[in-house]
Amino acid sequence: MLCAGLTLIFAILALRLGWIQMAQVNRVMPGYQRTLREMSVLQRERGVMLDSGRGQFTDHYGRPLTGRLEWGLVFFPGQHQLDSNLKTHKPKRQFKLEQLASILNSRTDSLKAEWQQEQTPHFWTGGGSEPVLLNETQRLRIHELGIEGIEVYPVMARYAHKASGSQWLGYLNEQATIAGQSGSHQDEVKQPYAMKSGAAGLERTLEPLLRGVGPTLVSRMVSGNGQVISEMQPRVIAPANQHYPLMVETTIDARIQQAIEDLTQSSGMQEGAVVVLDTANADVRAMVSRPFYDPQHVDPKHSSSWGNRAIQGAVPGSIFKIVTAAAALENGVVSRNEQFHCEGKYGKYGLSCWKQHGHGELNLEQGFAESCNIVFAEIARRLHTEQLEQTADLLGLARTVGWQEQHIAGMPVLKHFDHEESGRIRTEAVKSDDEGARIQTAIGQRDALVTPLQAANLMVTLLHDGQVTAPRLVQRIRYADGGTMLEMPLHASPSAAGQISPTTAHQLLSWMHTVVRKGTGKSLQHARWHVAGKSGTAQVMHKGKPKNHQWFIGYGPIEDPKYAVAVLVQNVSPSSAHQATALFGKVMDYLASSN
Repeated sequence: MLCAGLTLIFAILALRLGWIQMAQVNRVMPGYQRTLREMSVLQRERGVMLDSGRGQFTDHYGRPLTGRLEWGLVFFPGQHQLDSNLKTHKPKRQFKLEQLASILNSRTDSLKAEWQQEQTPHFWTGGGSEPVLLNETQRLRIHELGIEGIEVYPVMARYAHKASGSQWLGYLNEQATIAGQSGSHQDEVKQPYAMKSGAAGLERTLEPLLRGVGPTLVSRMVSGNGQVISEMQPRVIAPANQHYPLMVETTIDARIQQAIEDLTQSSGMQEGAVVVLDTANADVRAMVSRPFYDPQHVDPKHSSSWGNRAIQGAVPGSIFKIVTAAAALENGVVSRNEQFHCEGKYGKYGLSCWKQHGHGELNLEQGFAESCNIVFAEIARRLHTEQLEQTADLLGLARTVGWQEQHIAGMPVLKHFDHEESGRIRTEAVKSDDEGARIQTAIGQRDALVTPLQAANLMVTLLHDGQVTAPRLVQRIRYADGGTMLEMPLHASPSAAGQISPTTAHQLLSWMHTVVRKGTGKSLQHARWHVAGKSGTAQVMHKGKPKNHQWFIGYGPIEDPKYAVAVLVQNVSPSSAHQATALFGKVMDYLASSN
């Protein structure tokens, strides 16, 4: 009876083992995207990750924005390397180690210490936290040394080794565990190798698509006690799926992006943003935010550098007069030839014109070109606050306008602009019948906030007869073999209340031309293109001190508009020259020379 029972138990175990080997060995393990067979091998190996398998980004023309193959030095620890071999060939090996240290600009003792500090293969970091990447000369010289236990491997470096203004791209952060679905509950599954996930920008909003199907590893077989088996050569393990990693084709023009980053640097801009949109479709060709950030060294607690100022609301100043003028024209509260009188002072609400002794007699077009506060204060008196709010909404302000779509690619919401702010016209605490607040709002002060993306898109809206388009950062996502996985078509971003009339849109565009010919933008008359636009200066308090936000938004060339540009220079001295107008001119000159 006992024998029969034992026989039955062994039979069940044999069947179970056979079922695992035959049926379960190729089952993908939750959270790993690897089969049981692959996981069993990984348990007997130790290695380093050469490529995370994460999707990469290109610009509008296919130029890589992330992902460059560079070289990294990998240590394969083993007792023979620094113990037994040193006893028999100490002088020769010591000499080679000294040569290696010289090549790496390191010290021999530091090199030995880092080599021996771990019992598993690892990258040389030079005492830091990230692998130190080698140049081609270093790679060749290390290869010639032929030191057993070290190898130079190609490693995928995601970002360039410099700070940039591409905060729209985002950055990655460490993720020690990943969650896998098992039935109806979540399992926390330890990852076999360090991975990173998107923490901001497109890296975060596209995370489910970018994650990939597994890393490429270089590994060594280890014994039961974890020691590397030196007789077995390293091997490279890579995913077999030829569709991955995915490639994200952005709308960015890498040349324009870099050129404008350089212009903001040379112009001395400390804080602010520049946005360049294609007037044909509102696609983002460049989006620069200052201060710059280094995606490889980000402190998540301090968003002043990695936050994208191009999609953050800022006090708009006189560029908001475009909205006020549109509201006046749409609601018929002023005739185009009506004359206003500006003496420099308004007489109440502490309001005055920027021109101390006033502009004298001028009509609405002249008041727009000269950015006269007195003219726009009088217009605001005739409007209701709700009319200003509705016109702003018609023009794509006080709401997010960036491209997004519900329930696409398995995600509830897919969007291009991470943490895009909506801006605002007023706060809930301000009553609609507060005339002083309405007048301050009409000139772009008080509680009004506009993002540089909205401001640039406002130009595109006027050029499209008042139709609001949703700016894109991504046009499509491709498989590694070139096939298209996902198209992201152009979207409109209409207001529920409709749009402004084409007549009003054309009138505002004409007045922006007047700004450059006769008004506050006269310094742009000698630009390579004929351009049009609107300047703005907003008074703000920054760290307890009075500062100005300077704006210039516009488009060019007038004859055949190609680009809409918004420039915001933040927190400058009230006595400073108008840096935003000068930078707008430099940006437009570059765009003219590159076409």
